[in-house]
Amino acid sequence: MTTRRELIMRFGAVAGVAGAYAAMHGLGLMGAGEAWAGMPRLAPGSGKGVKVVILGTGVSGMATAYELRKAGYDCTVLETRPRTGGRNFTIRKGTKLEMDGRPAQVCGFSDGMYFNAGAGRIPTHHLATLGYCRELGVATEVEVNMCNSAFIQTDRVNDGKPITLRQAIYDYRGYVAELLAKCGQAGALDQQMSGDDRDRLIAGLKDWGGLTEKLAYEGSENAGLSTYAGAGDQIPVHVAPMGFDKVGDPFVLGMAGFADAIDMQATMQQPVGGMDRIPAAFHKALGPLIRLNSEVRAIRRKGSGVAITCADTMSGKTAVIEADYCVCTLPFSVLSGVANDFAPDRQAAIARNAKLGDGYKVAFQGPRFWEQDDRIFGGLSFTERDTLMTWYPSDRLNSDEGVVVAGYAFDGKAGARDLPGQYAYGRETMEKLHPGRSHLLHSPMAIQWSRVKYSQGAWLFLAASDPDGYRLMSDADGPFYFAGEHMSNIPAWQQGAFASAHRVVGLISARQAAKTA
Repeated sequence: MTTRRELIMRFGAVAGVAGAYAAMHGLGLMGAGEAWAGMPRLAPGSGKGVKVVILGTGVSGMATAYELRKAGYDCTVLETRPRTGGRNFTIRKGTKLEMDGRPAQVCGFSDGMYFNAGAGRIPTHHLATLGYCRELGVATEVEVNMCNSAFIQTDRVNDGKPITLRQAIYDYRGYVAELLAKCGQAGALDQQMSGDDRDRLIAGLKDWGGLTEKLAYEGSENAGLSTYAGAGDQIPVHVAPMGFDKVGDPFVLGMAGFADAIDMQATMQQPVGGMDRIPAAFHKALGPLIRLNSEVRAIRRKGSGVAITCADTMSGKTAVIEADYCVCTLPFSVLSGVANDFAPDRQAAIARNAKLGDGYKVAFQGPRFWEQDDRIFGGLSFTERDTLMTWYPSDRLNSDEGVVVAGYAFDGKAGARDLPGQYAYGRETMEKLHPGRSHLLHSPMAIQWSRVKYSQGAWLFLAASDPDGYRLMSDADGPFYFAGEHMSNIPAWQQGAFASAHRVVGLISARQAAKTA
C-alpha cells in the first residue's frame, strides 16, 4: 500500500533529496514559491560599454540577455547545443533525440503533432512566464491539467480496474461528509461550536457531500453517471458508490488530490504549438547575440572581469571571450565538469549538488480513444507503476489524432529499461487505463533527462536540499553570477528561471550604478 509520503520516499531512495522534491512538485505538493516583483526596469543606456557573457540558452540565460540588452549592455550568449531552450524542449516530426547509453531516436509524429519533453504547463500565477509570452507575442491556450474523467489505477484496488477521478473525489467526500454530519447530529461537536453553527455545518455538509435526508451517503451524480439524461423518460442515474476501502486507499486518495495545490490549479496555460515557442521567440528577439554550437571549455577570471574559453562543436576551433561579467546558467551537473577558477566554497557547493533529479517521459501518437471512449479531454491519469502519470493532450481537442504522454515519472525506473522495453512498458500502462486500445498507439518517443548530454538531469531543488549552498551561490563570486531554475525558490518551473534571471539582472545593474555614483 503506497501513501503519498511513501511514494515521495520511494523517489527519494532512488534519486536522493532532489528526487523526493521532484515528486512533491510533480504531484502538486510543493508551495507556490517566492513572490515575483515584476519585470526589471533598468535605466536606458545604463549598461553602455559593459560586456556580459551568458552561458546557456535556457529561458533564464535568454531572459538575462534580453533584459540587459534593453539597458545597453553588450551581451554574448553561448550555447553548446544547435538549438536554444535547454530543458524547454519540444519534440516534433524529424527531431533527433540522443541520450547516453541509448540509440538515437528520430520522431515519426505526423506534421503538426508535438510532445513537450521538458516544461509542459504554466500555472496561472507564474506571471513572468506569462508576461514574456505576451511581450514576445507567444500565443497561449488553456492547458487542461485536471479532467475528472481521467483515471487512477492500482492493481490492489477495484480488481485492478481504473477508477475515475470524479468517483474517487466525490465518493470520498460523501463518506467524510456523512461521518462529520452524524458526529454533529450526535452532539460530538457541541463543545467546539454553537448550536446554530452546528446546524449550518450539517446543512452545508449535506449539500457538499450529496447526503440523503438521513445524512447518509448513497452516491452522487457528481461521482459519475451510469445513465445520462435524455429525452422522454430517460433520467440520469448515478453510479453506485465505491466502498471507503477503495476511495480511501492512500494511493487513490493521494492522486485524487493532486490538483488542489496552487501550482496545479486551473486555469493553466500552454503556448499554442508547443512550449518551445517561448525560447524560439527569445532567439528571434536576440538574434546574433546567441552563438550556437559553442561549448564552454573553461571559465576564468581575467583582471576584474572574465575570460571564457569556448570551442565550436562543428569545426573544433577555440576562442576566448572576455567580458566584465559572466552569468552562468549551466546546470551544476554540467558545470561541475567545466574547468573554472570559482572561489573554493562555490566549487564545493557545485560539486556536492552535481547530481540533478531525474525526469522521464514516454509519448505516443494515436487516435484519441481517450476522448471518444472515456470522455477524457486533457488532464492526467495515475497508475501505481514506474510510469506514474499519463498526460493527455490539451491541444486540438476532438481532432482525429493526438500525442499522449503515457508516462511521466521522476525516479529513473522506467528509463532504466532499454528503449523497446520502455515503449512496451508505456503501452502496458495505457492498456491498464484503456483496455484494448494500446495497440492503436504508434511512433513512440522516450526521454530520460539524466541521459541527455548538456543537461544530465531535470531539476535541482537547491534551496531545499542545500540551503547554505543556495545562499552562497545566490551571491556574486567576483565577476560571476549564477542563474537558472535551481537558483530560485521555484525550482522545476520556468517561473523560477525567470525570477533568478531578473534577480541577477538587478544585481549587475546595482553594481554598475554603484561604480558610476
